[in-house]
Amino acid sequence: IANLDVYPNPSRDIFNVSFTSEEAQDITIKVINVLGEEIIRDDRQQFEGNYNKTIDLTNYIKGIYLLQLKTNSKIENIKLILQ
Repeated sequence: IANLDVYPNPSRDIFNVSFTSEEAQDITIKVINVLGEEIIRDDRQQFEGNYNKTIDLTNYIKGIYLLQLKTNSKIENIKLILQ
C-alpha cells in the first residue's frame, strides 16, 4: 500500500480515504468505534490500483474511531477524530 491518506482529520462528518495498491491483494477497510464494534466495512478482493472512498460519520456520536486497513501482509490503524 502506498500513498495512504485520510483527510480531513479531525472532521465534523466526512472522511476521505485514498491509497494505491501496487499489487493485486485482498483488502479490508473497517471503521471501528471505541467499544470495538465494526460500524463500516469495505472488502475488496484482489484489488489493485487507486482506492478512493468517502466515509460519512454524520449519524455517529462525536469521539475517536479507528480506521483499520488490512492487507495480505499487514494491518494499519489510523485514529479518526470526529468533532
